[in-house]
Amino acid sequence: MDERRQEPVRWYALCAAGALDKGAIHRTELHGEGLVVWRADDGRVNVWEDRCPHRGVRLSLGHHRGDTLQCQYHGWRFASGEGACRAVPAHPHASAPPIHATTWPAIERYGFVWTCARAEGAAPTAFPAIDALAAARPPDCVPLRTTTMDADLASVKRALSAYVLPQADAAECAAFECESGTLTVESLDGAACPAIFVLQPAQKGKTRVHGVVPGDFDAAQRLALQRAHQARLNAVRDALEAVSEVQPDALTGSLAEAPAQNRTPRAQLSPVAVTMALVRMDAAPSAMSPAIDASNQASSEEDGPFTVHLARSGGSVDVPANTSLLDALRAHGAEVPTSCEQGVCGTCLTPVLDGEPLHRDVWLDARERAAGDCMLVCVSRARTPTLTLDL
Repeated sequence: MDERRQEPVRWYALCAAGALDKGAIHRTELHGEGLVVWRADDGRVNVWEDRCPHRGVRLSLGHHRGDTLQCQYHGWRFASGEGACRAVPAHPHASAPPIHATTWPAIERYGFVWTCARAEGAAPTAFPAIDALAAARPPDCVPLRTTTMDADLASVKRALSAYVLPQADAAECAAFECESGTLTVESLDGAACPAIFVLQPAQKGKTRVHGVVPGDFDAAQRLALQRAHQARLNAVRDALEAVSEVQPDALTGSLAEAPAQNRTPRAQLSPVAVTMALVRMDAAPSAMSPAIDASNQASSEEDGPFTVHLARSGGSVDVPANTSLLDALRAHGAEVPTSCEQGVCGTCLTPVLDGEPLHRDVWLDARERAAGDCMLVCVSRARTPTLTLDL
């Protein structure tokens, strides 16, 4: 069922306001809709559909130009605010066409950028006061790194109800759902600082968890809190994904070592139960080393040589074990547009016609990776001996 139909129309946080500093362009999703978030030089925050109305290229691949966002494909510029086209480089002396980027409501509050879905032509719902976040505005708080979990919104809420604050035991913590779906986790005896989580239903089966810890801390305390919470949020994420995959050997430590007669069958474990087990267990480094060694061995094997066939230009390219695919293509004379060359921007996205890519970027989402019909050639390689690319 579409998560959007289960939730009332309301505002959702898309990113921390600081994610838009220095002309940054933020790509995200809400209920499966691709969005681009950016701040103009005058401070106005924009949330737009991540699609250029000209040829459909993602605007998040474009360039920040002060009060406009420029599409990377043909250079069309769209103005902050209503998203009107301001300039077309191919026709510098002609009037800009009457075309607009698709805009969403945008507001900056409590250190986050928010949006809400609305019917076409209708005014957005009023932004509510969120008392839980009122005392946690920057700089009087510690921002937590956003954690993406491959689980639906309801499962993430249930799992966070068992969240364990640093310096507190599970029995001493309680979670309270506040305005706009925010969750506050508190230590009932006051032994630990509370944490406030803001949930973003990105896609079906994918939720992003933003968070802050209210309070004034020095640099060392801030870093320690961020690290401790990240480890615990990672444990929540791993627990939820382990439950969804139903892997009997996914758990280690105290839960896996329990006597067989006291164990719950793996498929019957709830997300909350698994989360509590993973968050509370203290796995020794030696217990994790076999998995790490196996992972390193697999990675070494996957880094081996492979061959790429070029469907349009013809010919084949041999990619040695210690050479990137991008470098091998360039040496062959195949030109691929690039920008960051670190798997972040998506500029070198290339269609895959045959073979299985080994994705090592951070740009493609889980569904795009699973489809296997495209790859970022700057960082990714091949799982199969050969790949055929649309080059």
